[in-house]
Amino acid sequence: MPLHRLRISQPRSHHFLLRHQFYRIPHRPLILPITTYKPIYSSVALSTTTMSSQKIAVRTDNAPPPFPVYNQAIVHDKTVYVSGQLGMDLSGKLLEGPITVRADQALKNLSAVLEAAGSNINQVLKVVVFLTDMKDFADVNSIYQNYFGDVKPARSCIAVHQLPLGTDVEIECIAHL
Repeated sequence: MPLHRLRISQPRSHHFLLRHQFYRIPHRPLILPITTYKPIYSSVALSTTTMSSQKIAVRTDNAPPPFPVYNQAIVHDKTVYVSGQLGMDLSGKLLEGPITVRADQALKNLSAVLEAAGSNINQVLKVVVFLTDMKDFADVNSIYQNYFGDVKPARSCIAVHQLPLGTDVEIECIAHL
């Protein structure tokens, strides 16, 4: 038999030999239970634990409810990742008026989610502002500067084609605990 037609007949630990072909045994996912608890600052928090880390979903009634496909924030390794907040009231209705009204409400909502996670606006490390029109940059900055202390967080401002619910501003952030 030519050497190029020889096969190694001893399979590796996750392979087995069947009819002269190797087949991979699929790995089964590790399924862990989701536990629910109420921390001091949050109305609801869900925790998913893996072997190397813990991920906590934060939800508060002090900010508009999130869409069903995401959480208001996630806490992981003493860092809070806050989802984009819109200029809407607690009922989920967008505020009317100039962009400054919605930017102010988005920052209030951001602050409420941070507090629910056990952090606050002064612990913010990075902010991302999404605008549908860069002409509103100065107006949003006039409100934005009132929320952060002497050491402002790093920030990006990105112009986008459109935002959820037809709003003109969305703000997200990353903070530490």
